[in-house]
Amino acid sequence: MASLFGLLDTARSALITHQLALSVTGHNVANVDTEGYTRQRLELGARLGSEQRPTGIGAGVEAIGLQRLRMESFDRAYRREAGGLGESGQRSAQLGAVESLVAEPGDPGISDALDKFWSAWSDLGNEPAEESYRRTVLEAGDRVSARFNQLSGQFKAQREDLNTEVARVGGEVNNLAADLAELNGSIRSTELNGQVASDLRDRRDLLLDDLARLVDMRAAEDDQGVFRVWVGGRALVDGTVASQLSTTQAAAEDGTVLTQLNWSDTGHEFQVASGELGGLLDVRDRVLPARLQELDQLADTLVAEVNRLHRAGTDLNGRAGREFFDPAGQGAAGLALSNWVSDEPGRVVASADGGQGNGEQATAIAQLAETRLSALAGLSLGEAWGTLVSRVGAEAQRAEADYTAQQAFVSELDNRRQSISGVNLDEELTMMLQQEQAYSAAARVISTADSMIQELLDLV
Repeated sequence: MASLFGLLDTARSALITHQLALSVTGHNVANVDTEGYTRQRLELGARLGSEQRPTGIGAGVEAIGLQRLRMESFDRAYRREAGGLGESGQRSAQLGAVESLVAEPGDPGISDALDKFWSAWSDLGNEPAEESYRRTVLEAGDRVSARFNQLSGQFKAQREDLNTEVARVGGEVNNLAADLAELNGSIRSTELNGQVASDLRDRRDLLLDDLARLVDMRAAEDDQGVFRVWVGGRALVDGTVASQLSTTQAAAEDGTVLTQLNWSDTGHEFQVASGELGGLLDVRDRVLPARLQELDQLADTLVAEVNRLHRAGTDLNGRAGREFFDPAGQGAAGLALSNWVSDEPGRVVASADGGQGNGEQATAIAQLAETRLSALAGLSLGEAWGTLVSRVGAEAQRAEADYTAQQAFVSELDNRRQSISGVNLDEELTMMLQQEQAYSAAARVISTADSMIQELLDLV
């Protein structure tokens, strides 16, 4: 009789355990589309028999733990490369925006404005006595100035936009750090109480993935299930304590006000080498200043060369020429016609000898289009502009290629992770069928044992 009741106990353990296993499988199926979810398996073990059971027969089955099917080495590899993906993605996007600003050829561009400027001077050289051609020269000069002013302003506006993006990323890092610290505490307390924190761990892993995309970071877990996260050589998250970042405004060498991220407790600069933040800082602090410097040099050279030749000529009334462009203007942002010529078109020079029919000086200015200048490393003004455009295009294409390659690599790493931790419905349904059959078999054992017990009772 005792052995029959032992059989009932064995079958009961199977019912309970396989019901739990079905619940875990159902949880997996329910989260097949949940971002960051790690599939789970109920680990089963044989229940040991007792002295009351003859010949060492076991006592059925029991759940010995809930396992998260995840490989930490795959996580580390993914997060190591996620920072490169974030950096290359931002560089690709931001350099693509720079490329769109200098897009050539086109009517609104600097190249077109320069071509029309030189053409207007050439036409004046052919008709030096006509004031109408001088007005055309002034209109063309004003157009050139406007294009340089506009592009300089667009470069600076993009740097200001990147300031906003830097502050946004800093805020995201703060939020992620605070959430990670809170989850560390929840996971530790849950698991110290003997409970399983699988879903909390999934949330934490997802946050670590997000943080790795933003900044280059290193993370390690201790024996209590608590992650510590380091960025730039110091701890961002230490157990349940999260350091925070603050923003300050600092002036660059060119006077531009830049948003800087600092550690709130020390005031030291928050330094990163990659991630989205690294990409944003690279474009803001290196790429855009370099392109703006080239644009300013081009504008300053244009002013210096045109003014030099304009001062050497005579205007429509035989007066000595003065500056065509405002000499007080600095760089592309300050490029403008001088008040001297804009107030009176007749002051635009054309003659080299004072005669109204002489257009040699206007022709000399027109020939600046092809003149190679030492200030531009032996390039003409048009060639220097073309070089700037080509450099921007090459950088944008290289950044896009880097992003595409990194995206493919990180995708492959994530596929490797998902092959272990992702939910496969076919596999889960197969597992569910096995668990259902085991549950049904256990129920059948209970029914059989019950019938046997009843038969024994009937004999009494």
